[in-house]
Amino acid sequence: MNDSLCRAVHKFYHRIGIFGLYFLVFFSLLSQSNPWNRLPTTRILSRKDVSHIVLEARTDHVRVTLLVSERFPYNYKANSFPFFFRMEDEKKAKELATQLDTYLDSGKSFTITLSGSEVTSLIWGEP
Repeated sequence: MNDSLCRAVHKFYHRIGIFGLYFLVFFSLLSQSNPWNRLPTTRILSRKDVSHIVLEARTDHVRVTLLVSERFPYNYKANSFPFFFRMEDEKKAKELATQLDTYLDSGKSFTITLSGSEVTSLIWGEP
């Protein structure tokens, strides 16, 4: 009787372990953002995507430009994409560039919405 109880308990924990593993894999796949479900004007950027943050002075405004390239294996002979924020003065541009740099260095991602190459909205984190 004791041996059959031990086998039943072992079988029960084995089934729960397999169910838990399937549950974990299923929800980890759902938690990732699928790039095919996003609009073409929406990009999620992390430090791996942004190579440089550049301040540019124009005649009527200042730009904070993010030089973005595709991640490996798609970056072979790929071009960089400049996405820019239009800012009113140098102080605000420097603050935004510093904030973007520290946020990216922390390992987090942010979401931008584009109108051409201009960034129209910024959401800290993934949607």
